[in-house]
Amino acid sequence: MTRWLGLIVTDASPSITLAAGETLECLTMPGVPVIIPDMVYAEVTEDLAKLGADQVVQWARRHRGQVEIAPTSVFAEYQALRATNPRTRSRGRGEQAALEVLNAAIADDPDVEAVLFYEDADVRKRRFVRGLPERVMALSTGDLLRELEAAGHIQSADRVLDVAAKKDRNIEAQRQPQSDGDARALLRDRLSHDGPRLK
Repeated sequence: MTRWLGLIVTDASPSITLAAGETLECLTMPGVPVIIPDMVYAEVTEDLAKLGADQVVQWARRHRGQVEIAPTSVFAEYQALRATNPRTRSRGRGEQAALEVLNAAIADDPDVEAVLFYEDADVRKRRFVRGLPERVMALSTGDLLRELEAAGHIQSADRVLDVAAKKDRNIEAQRQPQSDGDARALLRDRLSHDGPRLK
């Protein structure tokens, strides 16, 4: 039987956008595990004064059990580098950490199913998203919101994006469909069961 891994957050942007849009709960609405690599979590929460940081901490605490902060060697290496050079940048390391989490799961079960949740336009172009195993799909923030709206879990995807835009989030790319049809269909199937709704 194929193991369902869950939703892997590949970079900081989706959680920041949802926090800015005051709808972080959207991530847990499908009722599947949400896996945030520790590197991605650190990128979001390192400075609690930044947009969305405190909201993400509170949200992850509320959903302990469904939300997992997954340890990675990418983050351990980053911490070691920061100890010797505080100017070390985290750029691209979130995606590397997500890939590490995914590869570890695939090593345990080559047929594992998962959805990579992304927002950074560059992520879609990178090899690990272009060349995903058959049962691993990619889903954008905008497409998550549109599927939640279609299922009646939120009133309006555009409203969430508008609220985020008012807080200086660049969300224009999220207004157009970006994900493959299989990812949206899988999410639609998960949402077909009654779950929490945010109005």
